[in-house]
Amino acid sequence: MSFKQYLAEQETARQVIQVPDSVSISDPQVRDTINQHLNHELTDLILSPQSGIQKIRRVLQLSGLDMPALYEVETEGDELVFEVGQYFLYLIYYLADDGRYDFYAELTDEAGLTEILSEEDEEE
Repeated sequence: MSFKQYLAEQETARQVIQVPDSVSISDPQVRDTINQHLNHELTDLILSPQSGIQKIRRVLQLSGLDMPALYEVETEGDELVFEVGQYFLYLIYYLADDGRYDFYAELTDEAGLTEILSEEDEEE
């Protein structure tokens, strides 16, 4: 592997969502609205990980945020965290027993992300 390839892989692994100057996600009401839209979209029937990711991408695009293209999605499920300026998009999905996918996504600050991850550790 060349150094150039290594750098390219490191950049894609970082997964950063670009925040335009016009979007004020530092406003808690803006984040709450985005999270409400995410929750609403992700309660629909989702039959593939790709369609769930596209729903999240669509909500973010409506808010002016551009989610990077993902690697090959895992069919069994995955957990991801994207940087969004000084905030984070937490995303988890898994294949349910009935063959559909359950998704959860939340735009949060560092304290919220720490809380989400600590709750997950307690459940395990």
